[in-house]
Amino acid sequence: MKFKFLPLSGKTAWQNNKPFIWFVLRLLFIFSVLKIIFYNYNFDLLFTGTETSNTAADKFKLIKWSLANDMLTILLINTALLFLLQLGNLLKVKISTRLILPFFVLLNSFAVLLNLSDIFYFPFHFQRASADLLYVLEHPLKLLLHYNIFIIIAFITAIVFILFLIWQIHKIFYRSFLNGAHCLLVTAILIMCILMAVLFKNNSTKILVPTYPMVELKSNQLQVVQNSFHTFLFSVFRNGEGVPSKNYMSDNECDSLFPIRKKLNLSYTDSVKKNVVLFIMESVPYDFFDTASPYKVTMPFFDSLLEKSTFYNNAFCYAHESNKGITAILAGIPTISDIPVYHSQFVNMPMTRIGSALKINNYHSFFCIGDDYDNFGFAKCMNWLGIEKYYSKEDIPNYKNLPAHSMGIQDEYVLHFLHQKIKQQQQPFFAIHYNISTHYPYDIPRSFSERLSGDYTAPMKSMMYYDYSLQQFFAAAKNDPWFKNTIFIFCSDHWMFPKGIKEVYNSYSGYRIPIIIYNPSVNQKKIVSNPVSQFDIMGTILAITGYKDSIISYGDNLSDSMSFKNLVFSKPASSLYQVTDSIYVLGFNITTDKPEYLYNYKKDNQLHENLLQNKNAAAILKSLSTQVKAFIQKAGLHYKGKVVK
Repeated sequence: MKFKFLPLSGKTAWQNNKPFIWFVLRLLFIFSVLKIIFYNYNFDLLFTGTETSNTAADKFKLIKWSLANDMLTILLINTALLFLLQLGNLLKVKISTRLILPFFVLLNSFAVLLNLSDIFYFPFHFQRASADLLYVLEHPLKLLLHYNIFIIIAFITAIVFILFLIWQIHKIFYRSFLNGAHCLLVTAILIMCILMAVLFKNNSTKILVPTYPMVELKSNQLQVVQNSFHTFLFSVFRNGEGVPSKNYMSDNECDSLFPIRKKLNLSYTDSVKKNVVLFIMESVPYDFFDTASPYKVTMPFFDSLLEKSTFYNNAFCYAHESNKGITAILAGIPTISDIPVYHSQFVNMPMTRIGSALKINNYHSFFCIGDDYDNFGFAKCMNWLGIEKYYSKEDIPNYKNLPAHSMGIQDEYVLHFLHQKIKQQQQPFFAIHYNISTHYPYDIPRSFSERLSGDYTAPMKSMMYYDYSLQQFFAAAKNDPWFKNTIFIFCSDHWMFPKGIKEVYNSYSGYRIPIIIYNPSVNQKKIVSNPVSQFDIMGTILAITGYKDSIISYGDNLSDSMSFKNLVFSKPASSLYQVTDSIYVLGFNITTDKPEYLYNYKKDNQLHENLLQNKNAAAILKSLSTQVKAFIQKAGLHYKGKVVK
């Protein structure tokens, strides 16, 4: 191929640069179509009540930032392709399509597929793809295999079609390049942009951050305009950290507002130490227990249990992912990095490892799940927390022949195995069961499902099956010698739609979960309506077991009502934190460092009226803003090993 210097302006320049411009525009069209589908499919999750974007100005901002993010993503991927082709042209070296084009076809196809998958995966984790995807990728792929053959064929067909489409777009551009359209003008502009970014990095490079559009948009609008490949790439690039460094107040003020090192008031001082069994309930929302909800499930076991237990009916989860829920429950700390803490560089931060702490008081501990070994990294998590033994489905006798869920062995068989292990366990002990049958896609045994009411949703039916499985476990265990000396705790790992995947999402009700504590030696009904959270579970367990040293925890002790702060914290999105008290819920944006919404959920349970501009709410706005700032600042310092008081 003979090299020619081509003019940078005029008709000839347009002809030479047109192929790359058309190449970019074709990719931009594909991403725009996916954005429109994402917007419509997830509309009810993103825009509720007064948060709906209806004005022309709002829609223009969405379009503007959506195009800008997609264009940025396309150029991030394909600028390297253009440079390589130009370099080969300048050096008079023919660049083989066998080496370069397939790589960029796969890279662009991956970007398109990531945006396509996020349309349907967004309802599970309420944010675009991040480095966390690397740790849960196995689950979506496993779930796909349990769909009927037509869905699997449609999925594979979509992948093949996208690969073919992207390949054709690349071929059209490359053919033009070989015919002499060398795109020097575009190359010169891109080089100039890179130089400008280097020279003025304090300002211009901010646009590379996926949250940059929040200079004009709210956090719920941000999800619409982001490109999934951009958010994923940025998260991987910063090694999954995403830890905010904020200095809203002095360290002393932050410590006084939100101390995380604390001493526990012990629940029991008996010479015989109490055993503890913790049931972490997968994807179980409070709605199943709410008598005012259309999704209240008839549950013989739980309905009976609540008549003799302490029920926390205003409890909240921290986030919507299992790997964040398990850390909140068992470690008492929030996940503020993009990836699970136990996979991150922050594993050695100051903290209380519950298994190690219990071992000081001669407790034995084990974890039991019917899933594959170390799925979701739970084996790593248990080892990190000092839990002595880890049992997965491979440890269950004859597991290959037992009825299975998409995620593993059905609950009733795993609970039977748990019962056997507890009977063999020396007291005192701490046992954890993480159920899976209530996980999407809720494929419980057909023999059980077919006899249930057709009015029940799939999640409701799965909850009835879990209730049945627990009923069998407790019926078998109630006469065992260890039973009456044991405290049973039930806590959901996160909220999930009671109806199914598609439903209206609410910043208050979308975080409510059940927490129940049952003491067979007391058998007393009690309802606690104070706001409590998953962070309170670890301190409660250590208080029950007589742990006397100070602990590091973002929660309280549920058995000590005097310790309640009546504030709970959640993380709805990468840049959005939430604080809820007994009346209000406030969302705080760490990109703009401003509150984004304030609702009185007691009077306005559908959260229609945002009180940010309401003068009568100024005092509570200031108070809750200060509290959430203290939480964010303390968490950032804690992750960096600083100021743990």
